[in-house]
Amino acid sequence: MDQNKKCWLVNTGYCGKRTEACLEQGVVTIDIEIHLMDELADDIANLKYIDTKSSNFEYLREEYRKMDDKFRAEIAEEFEKIKLPEGSLEELQQQKLELLTSRLNRLREEARLLRETMKEFDRFEKHERIKELIRSRLCYIGEAHLNSWSEDIFCFANDIHNGDLVIMPLTDEGAFAVGKVRGGYEYVENALNLRHVRDVTWIKEKVHLPQMNKILDVPRRVMLIEGELKVSLMDLLNKQ
Repeated sequence: MDQNKKCWLVNTGYCGKRTEACLEQGVVTIDIEIHLMDELADDIANLKYIDTKSSNFEYLREEYRKMDDKFRAEIAEEFEKIKLPEGSLEELQQQKLELLTSRLNRLREEARLLRETMKEFDRFEKHERIKELIRSRLCYIGEAHLNSWSEDIFCFANDIHNGDLVIMPLTDEGAFAVGKVRGGYEYVENALNLRHVRDVTWIKEKVHLPQMNKILDVPRRVMLIEGELKVSLMDLLNKQ
């Protein structure tokens, strides 16, 4: 399996019928037993349409303008500092070219970091929207539960992408199903156990992954698997 693919633990709970239905129907669901999940269905589905881009565009345009102005001023100042004896025009041009290349590379890195920051800001705004929706439908909710529920919902609907791998715990201890995501978040009205789903192609319907047991006790139901755990997991999957 591709080591570069993101890999997610998606815990559907310990209901055997639910995991069996996921395998039969080619989907994965999320285990958050709160009554307001059905009320949130439209809002969850519309997460990707929340408009944060218009305000972000104006901010980015202004930041890029500032970066360009700074770049031009610094280049002009640095060029003025280059002093060479007469007759060294070729060497002067070479130094200017090297300086320009160096500054352009730095400018590209600054622009990349700015774009990454704006992506994180976009994610933060959408995540806060889920929190607001949960608060609006409950009289009281503790901060720990709010953070856990909202993060699980947001990851399931927004952060998991087509082609990512999902690891679904089965009822047998140490046993998991492994699949590849092939569809966005959907709400299936009137379904018994599988109302909030993502389409999945199940690659392995049952495989023993004992190293995954240590992260099953955390309160989160959707978790990105990273670092050494992911490396060992992918190695084990490739051997089976």
